[in-house]
Amino acid sequence: MKTNTLTKTALPLAVVTLLTAQLLQAATSVIDFSTDPDIAGSWENNTYTGGAGTATWNSGDQDLDLQAPTGTTNWAVLSPTGATRAADDTVTLDISSVSATSTSSVPDFALVGIAISTLGSPTLQNGSPHYTFSLRSTINSSSQNWFYQILDGKNPVNQIHGSANFPVPTSTTTLAIERNGDEYDFLANGSVIYTSSGSYTAAENDAMVNYHIAYGSGLFTTLDATVDNFNVVAVPEPSSTALLGLGGLALILRRRK
Repeated sequence: MKTNTLTKTALPLAVVTLLTAQLLQAATSVIDFSTDPDIAGSWENNTYTGGAGTATWNSGDQDLDLQAPTGTTNWAVLSPTGATRAADDTVTLDISSVSATSTSSVPDFALVGIAISTLGSPTLQNGSPHYTFSLRSTINSSSQNWFYQILDGKNPVNQIHGSANFPVPTSTTTLAIERNGDEYDFLANGSVIYTSSGSYTAAENDAMVNYHIAYGSGLFTTLDATVDNFNVVAVPEPSSTALLGLGGLALILRRRK
C-alpha cells in the first residue's frame, strides 16, 4: 500500500512541477543582451522627436550602449519589432551607467528610460496615449542636475512628475512601470515615486500594449548610456497563482510522507 501511495503522489507532483516551471518561464520575457539582439535587423529605432540616436550591442559586457549626439535634437524609442505587452505586464530596464556632456551655456537635456504607448511608433506630441519614464538631466557646459521625469503623450506634452535633483548616478538605476488597478505606478530602484492619476482612462491605459527603451539629447548635448535587462514581467492570472500554490502544497505533502 505504501508503494502505491508514493506512486500516485509522484505522478501529479511531476506534472504540477512541470507546469509550474512553464508558468514561471512564461511569466517573464527578459532581454539581457547576453547574445547579439540584432538591433539593425530585428528592432525598431523610431524617432520620437527630432532625429534618432544609435544603439550598439557590447559583446564584451553583454549589454547595450546608447548614444544621442550633439548637432540636432535626438530622441528615439527602441524596441523589438512587433513586441507587445499585456495591459497588466510590468516593464523594467536597468540603466547600468549614464553620462552627458554639453557644449553650450544654454540649458539643454539628456535622458534615458522606458516608455509604454498605444502606438508601435509613438511621437512626443501627437496626442496618442503614452507615458515616458526617464532618468533625465538638465545640463549646460558648467553644470548638470539629474532627476526622474514622467511625461504623458498629451499635445502639448505634459510633465506629470519631476523629482528633486540629484547627482549623476554612479550605480545601476532600475526603472519600472507597473499596473496599479486602472492606473500605473512608476518605480525607481524598487520604490514607487509616482502613481498616474487620471491622465488617461482605464481603456486608454489598457491600450498601451507597446513598450520601448527611450533615449535622447538636445541640440548641444551628447548622451552616453548603457542599459541591460529590458524585461516584461507578466502578472500571473488567478488560475496560474492557484496552480503555483498547488505545486507548493504538493511538495509539502511529499516531504511529510
